[in-house]
Amino acid sequence: MKSSEIDILRFLRWIPPIHAQCVESAQNSEQRGRIQLLKSFYSLLLNQFYRGHWRDSLLVGWILVGGIPVLSLAGEPIAQISTEIPTSNVDSHPYSIVIDDAHQYGYVSICGDVAPLGEAVEDHSANQVIEFDARTLEVLRTFDVGYYPTDLLLSGSDLWVCCSTISSLFRVDLISGNVTAVPFSDSSGADIGYPSGLALGWNGEIIVSSNGGSFDGSDENIVILDPLTGEVLQRIEVAGGISTVAALEDGSLLVPVGFPGDDFTAAPQLQWIDPNDGQLLDLLVIDVETSDFPAPSDLHVLDDQSALLTIFGGSAVVYRIDLNSRTLLMEYPMESSDTVQSAVTQGAAGTFLVAEYFAGTVSRYQLDSGERIEILTGGDLPNRICVSGGRVYTTQQGIESISVHGVIGAFIRADLNLDGQLDLADPIRLLEHLFLGTSIDCDDSADTNDDGTLDLSDGIQILSFLFSQGPPPLYPFPVAGDDLSDDDLDCETTG
Repeated sequence: MKSSEIDILRFLRWIPPIHAQCVESAQNSEQRGRIQLLKSFYSLLLNQFYRGHWRDSLLVGWILVGGIPVLSLAGEPIAQISTEIPTSNVDSHPYSIVIDDAHQYGYVSICGDVAPLGEAVEDHSANQVIEFDARTLEVLRTFDVGYYPTDLLLSGSDLWVCCSTISSLFRVDLISGNVTAVPFSDSSGADIGYPSGLALGWNGEIIVSSNGGSFDGSDENIVILDPLTGEVLQRIEVAGGISTVAALEDGSLLVPVGFPGDDFTAAPQLQWIDPNDGQLLDLLVIDVETSDFPAPSDLHVLDDQSALLTIFGGSAVVYRIDLNSRTLLMEYPMESSDTVQSAVTQGAAGTFLVAEYFAGTVSRYQLDSGERIEILTGGDLPNRICVSGGRVYTTQQGIESISVHGVIGAFIRADLNLDGQLDLADPIRLLEHLFLGTSIDCDDSADTNDDGTLDLSDGIQILSFLFSQGPPPLYPFPVAGDDLSDDDLDCETTG
């Protein structure tokens, strides 16, 4: 006898005692309706059992996203999102990614290749931003911006985009879909070259950094814009290349600077700057080997008011900075020995994630001990990382896709036995929990309809989906993630 037949018989064994208990406690029409529905499933399952026409299982570890089938294994991506632009004559090479946590929409800048000197930028670079549904991973819209878009910033219903080929920001109205160019310049009226980093100011201002050093004829490499008028509110001179910037709670700007003073033999620095007058408040030198022209690549402020810094070249270390004392707090040597880390972000359960560019991996490290606990594979030149909804999204510049991995504690809704597939064994596990008191490793996975309680309606929804083309389990399904609802259920033992 097949395992699916055994599961059918196990389930049918539950019908009489459940029916009796439900009848005994049924006090309203909703409960009586559930009894009737359960009886209907009883007849349905008997019929399907004798005919042998039931669906054995839905293997949720195998999925198809963006035309790419992916097998869910530890360390391997649980999904891929294609970033290929069908109408484009250049490769997409996704650069950066941000996700609106409140509405679960994601945005990816599609940069293409750097145009060789003297050649037309449109023959090599891309100029799009892709919008996707972070629940279903379906690509929804594409917006045209400037060529070689890099950093992205969400502010209310607007998405701000900087592009390294033009001295303008692009404001995408996410409600109407309209795109508006917002030009800016240095104090002489000249263009500022290579805009590369964006941050949100304390009163909604848009802070722009330039990675061009003085190649454009000016060291005014930080510009602060009014988002409503596009007016330049402040220009700040910082000699060197700046790919990222952060507005701190103490009112200062934290600016990682490569080639400080436009000196290509100098070690990178962290500079604390007063945004009102541009004065240098403090400075921290990052002592690395400088023969490979190292420069800061990413900066992420953690919840505990420390920050993580990565260096592109010259260092196989991630640096943790105490923002209160403005000192080096900890160094995390990378086990891969890759000296090019392109991105870093906070992970779940006291971890951080770092992209190792040429190694093609994203590694998960413990914040307290610095121990590497997992390697996320399946990438090629990972450039930026974003964590949202229990998923880790990484832009892969070597391939036209975004890889998706699960965070620690991620689960698949309705997969009660955590075997990576949805079948009759899962509602049986729920019934055993409800009527025999057996334990469930992940309560959230059992809450199929995501109403914050575990009851018979969760099992009915699984059965309806498996046997009657009913609605699927709610997010996260079929790709693993976290519960987006605020309830008392938890998933402590998974991951």
